Amino acid sequence: MDEIERADVQAARLDWEYESGERAIHVDERALKKKNRKVVGMARLNDRLYRGLNLEDGKDKELLKEYSPEMRDGSYISGLERYYRSIEFAVGLAYGDLSDVQQVDKTATEIKASKLRKYNRVTAIQNKLRDCLEDFAGGLAFYNGMYRSGYEFTCNFNDSILTDEETERTQDRQDVSMGVMSHAEYRAKWYGETLEQAQENLPEQADVMPE
Repeated sequence: MDEIERADVQAARLDWEYESGERAIHVDERALKKKNRKVVGMARLNDRLYRGLNLEDGKDKELLKEYSPEMRDGSYISGLERYYRSIEFAVGLAYGDLSDVQQVDKTATEIKASKLRKYNRVTAIQNKLRDCLEDFAGGLAFYNGMYRSGYEFTCNFNDSILTDEETERTQDRQDVSMGVMSHAEYRAKWYGETLEQAQENLPEQADVMPE
């Protein structure tokens, strides 16, 4: 919670930097239109850009002075990204989930470690969710009088944190071609079937006539 509060305060500082750093033109009151002795603005000019001030200072009597401070948003953004990464580490997320992945200067080992941290956290959440869903299904079955008549509960999660799905699928295809993974195992994994169902749904192999 402390890290989130710091990030919130830092984000507010960044917003204020943009708001306070807006370009403006300080205008001497002599250059402003007046109606009934009251300043009402300049003709055809943006009220947000022009601000009325008494600019007379000694011998200098300029009518217009530009206000355009240098933006320090880079430092604020850098600090905000640091808070984001602290939050990611504290709650078990990978670097880049909240922070800008382009600003995460980490080695390949550190990136893999951060993904593994997220994988462990997500896996723990999924295990708890599976337990809750299993109890819920059991409660429904008991309520409907089917608790002793038999029912099947299946809950599988597709984890693609450490490796993306397409890469994992390509690897499994290579395993099938090498013979270390059967076609039924491949189908059961990627088509959401049981091993028995996958075996039944495999396409029939064409008979090869001997020479």
